[in-house]
Amino acid sequence: MSALIKLALALFDGGAMRFDRQSAARMECVVIATVVAVVSAIAALACLLTALWIYALPYVGEVGAPAVVAAVLLILCFAMLLAMRYGPKARRPRPATLDAAPALLLVEATRLLKAHKVPVLIAALLAGLIAGQSEK
Repeated sequence: MSALIKLALALFDGGAMRFDRQSAARMECVVIATVVAVVSAIAALACLLTALWIYALPYVGEVGAPAVVAAVLLILCFAMLLAMRYGPKARRPRPATLDAAPALLLVEATRLLKAHKVPVLIAALLAGLIAGQSEK
């Protein structure tokens, strides 16, 4: 929830919206390169599976070749499922506010409210809405 509040503060502060033309062009290049790489990887996988189908055709017949390709795809899906389930987990950083004294937190909240009234109130509204939805 604190990440959502930080995101809301950054959006309303305008820090997330400050892009110049060079960074926008760079971002477009990255997006285009990523899309081309993903499409190329899918095409390469399709070619590999077609080659496996053609290779397996004389050995297992017209019915067995699609079954072999389907088995390879199922094994690949199962491996990806295991990798996502038991792969490295993202570490959650320990919040620094747990060690702080309540008086220090109150002073900091008061300072933030005086400096950034609208973003803090919007973040509080968002936090209230999220907290109200989770109790249903």
